[in-house]
Amino acid sequence: MSQFRQLAAIMFTDIVGYTALMGRDEQKAFEWLDTNRQIHKQVIERYNGKLIKELGDGVMASFNTVSDAVNAAIEIQKACTESKELSLRIGIHEGEIIYENNDIYGDAVNIASRIQTLGVPGSILFSRKVNDEIKNKSEFQTISLGTFEFKNVNDSLEVFALADDGFPVANRCVLVG
Repeated sequence: MSQFRQLAAIMFTDIVGYTALMGRDEQKAFEWLDTNRQIHKQVIERYNGKLIKELGDGVMASFNTVSDAVNAAIEIQKACTESKELSLRIGIHEGEIIYENNDIYGDAVNIASRIQTLGVPGSILFSRKVNDEIKNKSEFQTISLGTFEFKNVNDSLEVFALADDGFPVANRCVLVG
């Protein structure tokens, strides 16, 4: 199959508490997955994104612009809050990716995934590259959480949190890098 490279904003989401719920109530866990899938498909499409794949209880999507990725993340988090069942962690990074066979690869994908793992329930975290793209847009309030080392990532990365009303910003001491 053909392979090509493209600059993209990558968003990873993960359902908080899914593994524990699966151990207690499989049916409820599958209901969460279905609700999560429906929310993601609608919102990602609305923001010109592409749902790349589901990874268990996680979702990986790509967007042509950072603003679209952040706006989609905001809408997804709000929809999950309204559902009163789902709680997500979301991580976003921008970089060059490789598209091949309807999947994406590259350092940007790995970094977005790692950033997501730092999140607290309801948070939207992102790299300095993402922050640099949105810092002049008044609709987004952000705060630096500091620099983190990530497994299998050569350089440390500064991570930011969306600090708009309604989005939790964790204290650095509770985050695990």
